[in-house]
Amino acid sequence: MFAVVALMLAATFSASAVETAYKIANDKVTVTVSDLAPNADGTALIVCYNIDVAPDAFDECATLVITPVVRDDKHNKKLIEMIVVNGPTHQVNTEWLQRVCYSVCDPNNVRFYTLKEGEALHAKTCTSIRYEDWMDEDAAFYVTTQKATYKPNCIVNYPGEEYICDIPYLSEPLVIDPVLVPVPVEAQLEGSRILRTKLYYPVNVTKKVDNYLENEEALALLSTLDKGNFEVTSVAIEGWASPEATVPYNQNLSNNRAKTVRNIIAEQYNFPQDVYTVQGNGEYWDSVIDYVDNTDEPIVAENRAAILDAINANGDLDKREAAIRKIAGGKPYKAIFDAVYPRSRFAEAIVTFKNKGYDKDAFMALYKQDPNNLSADEYILLIEDGAPKDVVDTAVRLYPNDTRVASVAAAKAYKDGKIDDAIALYKKAGNTEEVYNNLACCYLLKGDAVNARACLEKAENLKVAETNANELRKVVLNNKYFGNK
Repeated sequence: MFAVVALMLAATFSASAVETAYKIANDKVTVTVSDLAPNADGTALIVCYNIDVAPDAFDECATLVITPVVRDDKHNKKLIEMIVVNGPTHQVNTEWLQRVCYSVCDPNNVRFYTLKEGEALHAKTCTSIRYEDWMDEDAAFYVTTQKATYKPNCIVNYPGEEYICDIPYLSEPLVIDPVLVPVPVEAQLEGSRILRTKLYYPVNVTKKVDNYLENEEALALLSTLDKGNFEVTSVAIEGWASPEATVPYNQNLSNNRAKTVRNIIAEQYNFPQDVYTVQGNGEYWDSVIDYVDNTDEPIVAENRAAILDAINANGDLDKREAAIRKIAGGKPYKAIFDAVYPRSRFAEAIVTFKNKGYDKDAFMALYKQDPNNLSADEYILLIEDGAPKDVVDTAVRLYPNDTRVASVAAAKAYKDGKIDDAIALYKKAGNTEEVYNNLACCYLLKGDAVNARACLEKAENLKVAETNANELRKVVLNNKYFGNK
């Protein structure tokens, strides 16, 4: 396929050889070369040029014979074609001239033209010849111009062979500019979603403290519930207290902390009363038990069994705490108090809502409070909207098997110039022609012709296949003549 594509695109492939006009035949003939270089796999030499013959190029009793060739100084030669140009009022014996031309050139490669009075001839050629090893060294493109006369049936140089240019003639590496295509990705907002956020409290406090722990983020998240894309259907609020003090006291703290969060939301939004459920749950022991089970803190780890026995043996929470205080002179309790208790004083709002539309600010607020708040679809919408790198990385981490996430993340990496990252992500983005095309683009930018060709062969039905195949040809030339591996 690629040799064919290269031939089709050769006329526009001016990066390898800027179109240059050469005057020959006493300035009566102009040769303009637009492409002269190996194809993508090095099996053919693409040769594209225009030949313009002036109206006064020869006298009325002659015919011009123009012969472009590729040759070196060691008698290696490839004849490309013969162009025979008759004057407007006279033709050299066609039968004789045909025999002469056909004796040295394939008849399919001989073209006959007749000039119109006062008009120049414009002949365009874009073809390929088999590439041979000798073309790597001193080969050049030549054009021989001759006159054929009717009497005495002969051909003479006019002025004969003239040098045009070397093969190839890359003066600097080609700029690789592959064309990425959009990978079809469908992202839909889910129906019902759940948002969780916590407001923390200092010890014995039930009023909100804006700048305590992560409260600023929590309050910011709660402030997004009035966005037009959210439809809140329920708000469940649970309050908690750390285990110090008595159970009744802590129950009261937890009740009031839950009410505080309820009031924060109610002051901002006019939600129906029946969406709220508010309750205080007393002392929060889950984080204490988890910490004791898993911590490497020396004093707690050393007394782990005793602490767990105290927890399991005492359903009465006040007695449980008292038993832990007595272990090892209270040192394990102090470690638990410092590590766990500050985050055991909170109220959690569990908001059930529907996303009615996309809102970048609202989604980013959800993300900043807890990345798990966002679905794969919501991450896709954010990434497509230019989300920062941390959002992209989080999406890939949370949804490693979602081909859609991989695809939009790969496109972002490609745009940012992170080609290795883009390759890794496109490899996880599925097996569509669009993905293979974009993988090929990555390999083209890296100068990896082998992998680029393999991917392009799997994307040959796309509209950009021909363009990117030509970019592959540039890569091959760069690698061949400038050592870009």
